[in-house]
Amino acid sequence: MSHRMHRIAYLRSAVPLDGDRELLAKRGIDDVELFGAPTDSDGIPLPGSLQDADGIVSEWGRVDAATFAANPQLKAVGIMAIGYDFIDAEAAERQGCWVTNVPGYCTYDVALHTLGLIVDLYKKISWFDRQTRSGTWDDMAGYDAERPRGKRAGLVFFGSIAQALVPMLQSIGMEVAVWAPTKSVSQIASLGCEKVDTVEELFSTSDVVSLHCPLVKKTQGLIRKETLRLMKPTAFLVNTSRGGCVVEEDLAWALRNHVIRAAAIDVIQDEVSGTSPLIGLDNCIVTPHAAYHSADSYAEMRERALMNVVAGVHGRRPADPVNEPVGRADTRAAWPVSA
Repeated sequence: MSHRMHRIAYLRSAVPLDGDRELLAKRGIDDVELFGAPTDSDGIPLPGSLQDADGIVSEWGRVDAATFAANPQLKAVGIMAIGYDFIDAEAAERQGCWVTNVPGYCTYDVALHTLGLIVDLYKKISWFDRQTRSGTWDDMAGYDAERPRGKRAGLVFFGSIAQALVPMLQSIGMEVAVWAPTKSVSQIASLGCEKVDTVEELFSTSDVVSLHCPLVKKTQGLIRKETLRLMKPTAFLVNTSRGGCVVEEDLAWALRNHVIRAAAIDVIQDEVSGTSPLIGLDNCIVTPHAAYHSADSYAEMRERALMNVVAGVHGRRPADPVNEPVGRADTRAAWPVSA
């Protein structure tokens, strides 16, 4: 192994880097130095903060085209997430920099969190907890919700998280319908679900609508007044996908005016400031983009993101690339994820 030091910058790591350094030491990797790089309020690295960096690991930070242009020495960017819409992967690719993510690391965790939110909406668990903490002891207070057994859950898209959620929903007696234009009837039926042809049909017939879609043109602002009006007044909305799929002002309007019964949201549009018109509404549960989190998933996320970048800065192909950089079509084995 070369002993030229490779420097990897961390953007907005939620925890100190001691554990990541210990991981490198356990693997015998002694030519990589980790450091925290300062960012502006939008999560973009400050000018000059990456001048000695060969790679980046980003937990909450953003890397735009200007940052890549100012740092042509970058060889790899590893994202501690599945979605990578906050990294300009095309700009990275043009100048020969890998961009990687960590697909599948939290599939079970997000599915379980989604199930928990749905159960909470039906049983009002967190709502009752807030009431008793404020001194109100009344088991009849709040909206009346039926049992979820026999009700219809409508899933928007059918990726790995949605598929992991299906047997969980079925275990509490729910029927599952899916709107996923790229999935076949047989793929969806293989898990005991019904494919619907239009999002309008899904919204108008479901008792719970749960979003499991990436933020793309088709899903940007999918939840807005027009689609909310299609839903039953007794319906619930759950979003554990991306904040940009929801027009938050429209959902807040629908909740205040009882267009739908309640909602549970794990993602918002402005997660840098943590502000949203949905926070504080009596019939809306908001969790802080925490669906992915367990001790196990967090450890896996950090390890895979770091090892992807370690591979890239050493001239190897990372295990989880989302782009194909110009001039870096290296087919050598990725750095192993497990020691």
